[in-house]
Order: sequence, then structure tokens, then C-alpha cells
Amino acid sequence: MRLTTVKEFRDQATKFLRSKDPVLITRRGKPAGIYVSLQEGEDLPFDFRKELMLTLASQVKKSLEEHGLSEEAVLDDFEVSRKTRR
Repeated sequence: MRLTTVKEFRDQATKFLRSKDPVLITRRGKPAGIYVSLQEGEDLPFDFRKELMLTLASQVKKSLEEHGLSEEAVLDDFEVSRKTRR
């Protein structure tokens, strides 16, 4: 796994996106994110996918709560938006 800063990742994104090595991105010395390249036809290990989905779900839930929204409200809004685009 490579280690880089947010600035370096931004400035050299093309290089990192071509690489097959996972990249730990840091901000002020603390982990800010992870970039994992997905090659065509490649699957992530189950445990990694599970942890990723749990983390994403937790972050979405926290964001909804911070904005005073419910999942149902977001889905209703999406449905209205989808119908008006037809």
C-alpha cells in the first residue's frame, strides 16, 4: 500500500489511477481515505466489500441525521425527480 497526501494525490491523480497499488491518502498526517484500483473483472475480497458498505451506510445515515432527513424523504424526492425527467 502506498501512502500519499491529499495534495500529492490530487496533483498526481492520473498516476495513482493507473497504478494497481492501494493508496492511503492522508490529511495533516491522519488517514483521509483509501483509493483501491479496480481492474476490469476483478472483485474485491468479501470482507473488504462488507466493511466498505458498512462504513458508507454509517456515513450516509450520519449525514441524513445531520440534515434532518429520513431515508423515506430522500427516496420520495428521488422518485419525484425521476418522474419529472421523463
